[in-house]
Amino acid sequence: MSTVREQLQAQLSRYDDDAFAALANRGLLRRAYKDLESHAPTIVNESDEALHLAFAGQEVRFDLRGPAQAQCSCPASGVCQHMLGAAIGLRRLLEESSAGSEQRDTVEPNMAPIAEPAASAVPSNELLRDALLAMSYADLLKHAGKAGYRWAWQCVQDLEPEQDIRLSGERNIVIELMRPRMSFRYMGGALDSLIVDTQTAQVAKYRVAAVLAFQRAHGIALREPDAPGKLRNAELDLGKDHALAQTGVVALLDSRTRLHVAVRDLLQECIALGLSHLSEAVQQRYATLAVWAQGAEYYRLALLLRRLADHVELLLDRAGNADEHTLLDEISLAFGLILALGRTGAHGPPAHLVGRARTRYEAAGTLELLGLGASAWRSASGYIGLTMLFWSPADRTFLSCTDARPESQGGFNPVARYKAAGPWGGLGAPAQATGRRLLLTNAQLNAAGRLSAAEHTNVAVQQVAAHAFLQQLQPAANWQVLRQARQLQQRSLLAEARPMNDWVVLQPSRIGAAHFDSTRQVLIWPVYDETGDGLMIELPYSPYTEHAIARIEQLAGRTWFIGDLLLVRLRDGATGTIGEPLSIIKTGMADDANPVDALHFDAGPAPDALSEWLNKSRRPPSHPGADRGQSGRPSASPERLRSFRHWLRRQAERGTGAESAIQLSDELSGWQSRLVAAGLTAFGGLSEKLDVTARLLAANYVCMQCERMIDGSDGSINF
Repeated sequence: MSTVREQLQAQLSRYDDDAFAALANRGLLRRAYKDLESHAPTIVNESDEALHLAFAGQEVRFDLRGPAQAQCSCPASGVCQHMLGAAIGLRRLLEESSAGSEQRDTVEPNMAPIAEPAASAVPSNELLRDALLAMSYADLLKHAGKAGYRWAWQCVQDLEPEQDIRLSGERNIVIELMRPRMSFRYMGGALDSLIVDTQTAQVAKYRVAAVLAFQRAHGIALREPDAPGKLRNAELDLGKDHALAQTGVVALLDSRTRLHVAVRDLLQECIALGLSHLSEAVQQRYATLAVWAQGAEYYRLALLLRRLADHVELLLDRAGNADEHTLLDEISLAFGLILALGRTGAHGPPAHLVGRARTRYEAAGTLELLGLGASAWRSASGYIGLTMLFWSPADRTFLSCTDARPESQGGFNPVARYKAAGPWGGLGAPAQATGRRLLLTNAQLNAAGRLSAAEHTNVAVQQVAAHAFLQQLQPAANWQVLRQARQLQQRSLLAEARPMNDWVVLQPSRIGAAHFDSTRQVLIWPVYDETGDGLMIELPYSPYTEHAIARIEQLAGRTWFIGDLLLVRLRDGATGTIGEPLSIIKTGMADDANPVDALHFDAGPAPDALSEWLNKSRRPPSHPGADRGQSGRPSASPERLRSFRHWLRRQAERGTGAESAIQLSDELSGWQSRLVAAGLTAFGGLSEKLDVTARLLAANYVCMQCERMIDGSDGSINF
């Protein structure tokens, strides 16, 4: 068998209908199957570099790069139905040829054996994984160039590995990026064989980003791109150290001032032109401003400008995952951020507005922690992990430590991880930390409250009396006060995310009857405070929450012991604020007993009992990573506010240049007056002295802020 046949058979064996549809579309795939009913492809020419097939009156050429780079003699541009039909037919021919070779080898044992196809030698995706991991910096640089690699590297740095990268696939490897939302399929071969589901003119840099994301998810340290020439020259020591400090500060402030003006001008220009009429020049200007913002140490603004550049690029390519409404919200958020950065006074902008170049773990010295339990989970991005939760008495805050892996990597069981050694020296297993006092030395902590699982951190585990354990916690006994405090934390769109603030310790006065909603596949358990106010505890079903659901089912039949505490994570649900349970902290325990009941792991009074609810109404969730999702909820925003948002979007799509600025300003003033009269007084603060495009952006920002305060949602943007 020739080399080209081996390569093609190895790749084609990885293709399924989804892969062929990603290569073209579903319509062309149906036509290809229709053609195969009346035409059979035949090999007309074969060499060491290429293989030619005749199919449906056309000639299709395949080389070592596979179907993604096939060529057809028909006049159609791009992938056509003949390429798809020839690829499917060629796969059948090669499979029949391989099967015939096996039969001849059995019937005529004296003949020389023919080599087996590579795909049959390794049925799993290990070869594909190894090929992606083996792609070097030189390979990626050659494919996308220096600028493309620099963009791809920064794109991957901006992603959260556990949330924004999904890895899956059985016959092939699927890499999904959430920002920008794109999907890639790899069936083998070089970089140009990586199939992307979105048509874009600069596909090379997106392919490199997908490979870098895959390598990062598997623990490979990514090589930083070389700095541009001007930046490298600026880093040289020219013997003027005595003048660098002051000059650098003045230059930075001047650069930021000019950046404010440039960003505002571009944002307003986009509204004047209309979001449906943007050009490639606008995309390039956003990309340039993103580089400028990074150099000016405005990391949060740089991230948002990069997202705007990517969104405009996808919009120009008419990608299905780009739309003008989302772009308007992102532009409005950038407008609000640039205004906030320009009004920070002499002391400079706060850290949460500036952002950070990247999340870093910093030395935290010695920490005293109380172990509060753990839970296993699977994210929508394809990660599985175990998260341990702790309370820091000194800082009066929650901290966490997570051990996670891509599910596709295999060999990692988050449930079994609870009783496996580590993650720190001196800790026999995470289970030993639950209900115990821990002294961490050489601890490392990031700004989000996550502890590093670094091996050089050591821990001493100590037993603590139950009453002393409980005295360190700060339970909440009034749900209305709790809701108000949570609403204050979520008010601003520009506020820094603080996920540890979602955890609270509740002190219920009584509990209600729990039941399992078989339609939503969610456990619902009401708990009541001292005033009789109810808070819904909800736990979506997944293989990782099944044990906790059965435990709560057992608890529902007991009388709640007054004083027991419930540890939950608050989130926004269809009925308002709800909580997801993690542990029960018992107050009636002897001092030498463990006060923490880890619902996700600890055995109850009947450890072998199965949940009657789940046995009656178990069905798999709609998505394996959707166990923490929430069904859609109707908006609580007033009808007048929703109508105003619709009017703003219509103006932004078509642009403001086509209308009289005076007429548009009068319409906007009329909307403001009606909204203020309806009780939305925030719109009264929009100055009529601003340019009409600036007023439109400011008004849309206020709309987003009002929707967040009314609905309790995060808005349309995760930022």
